[in-house]
Amino acid sequence: MALRRVVSFSIVFVCGIVVGGLLLNLLPRTAALTVAQRRALQQLDKPPIATPIGDNKIVLAAKRIEPAVVNIDTIGRLQQDTEGLPFPLDREVRGKGSGVILTADGYIVTNNHVIDGATRIRVTLTDGQWYYAKLVGRDPQTDLAVVRVEAANLPAAELGDSDALQVGEWSIAVGNPLGLGSSVTVGVVSALNRHNLQVDEGHVIEGAIQTDAAINRGNSGGALANINGQLIGINTAILSSGPGGGSIGLGFAIPSNAVRRTVRDLIATGSTPQKTPKKPWLDIQFGLVPPEVGQAFGLGDNRGIQIKRVLPDTPASHAGLKDGDIILSIDGKEIGDARDVSEAIAQRKIGDRALIHILRPGSDLSTSRAKPLDREHDVSVVLQARPEMVRFSP
Repeated sequence: MALRRVVSFSIVFVCGIVVGGLLLNLLPRTAALTVAQRRALQQLDKPPIATPIGDNKIVLAAKRIEPAVVNIDTIGRLQQDTEGLPFPLDREVRGKGSGVILTADGYIVTNNHVIDGATRIRVTLTDGQWYYAKLVGRDPQTDLAVVRVEAANLPAAELGDSDALQVGEWSIAVGNPLGLGSSVTVGVVSALNRHNLQVDEGHVIEGAIQTDAAINRGNSGGALANINGQLIGINTAILSSGPGGGSIGLGFAIPSNAVRRTVRDLIATGSTPQKTPKKPWLDIQFGLVPPEVGQAFGLGDNRGIQIKRVLPDTPASHAGLKDGDIILSIDGKEIGDARDVSEAIAQRKIGDRALIHILRPGSDLSTSRAKPLDREHDVSVVLQARPEMVRFSP
């Protein structure tokens, strides 16, 4: 009986200790709360306030363009020379990039360097649906390519007018950076018509849009959109601090108007990887205007480019252009260097006429008193297709 009492007392004592400890832990904390603490807790316990996004133009633009941007995964094979073996070894190469749906029935634009060498191209939409794509055509010169998936009612991007862009406009980059999936970054149009941007060895792009929206590896082929969610460019290249570096705010996109022209040719001609759309051809070798010529005719700095050589049997020679002529403008656009000439011609189509305004100095500037206007005239050049192989003599 005594033992039973001891056990019962022990149980009650232990329970008392536990309950008392809990009360001691709770009561002081509750009592110690200040007025400020209680107000803070009450504020944090309130449900979150829903904020309408109707006035957030960036959110609305991202919602409009993002469904049209796809992830692209590629598989290819690379022959690797192995020293000591009588034959090269093949190894599988995988790549990732982005693309933009242009039509509801599956035409997609991307960069040529994204799909170059691919034996299999897989396209994944933002909703997770994926398809294998077929290559329609590619153009290494502009670094653009078109692939197509067998699908219908796809969300297609609306093409904007890249010629109407202004520096300082909002720009929204959408793509698949580092294979993470659809991502949106925001910046502004930093500059227009950037020239001589080297994408890879021996390959440059002209007339690019520069943006500080973050663009990284895997964004290639993705969309650059304006504040209305319209496609204004295809993200193509970045300048970085090193070979494996990421965004430092210097990204570049091919303008949408240039994309429109190239993609239209690729779709219309049904180009294969071995056939790219032909480009208009002028083929003149250029040089800087000699200082004495510029001074004699008051051309000033950065005006005009001198023809060093007109190649025979070319559109330029047929139109009557001669060695030594100075090109001042093409179709009314002033020319300051050779890149201006290339850009002006690249914007035209085969068969178009380009009106070239030239200055023909003559052979003896020291004795000539002719005014510049006496030596200026227009030359109309019919642009033709560039031959398959064109070699310049040294």
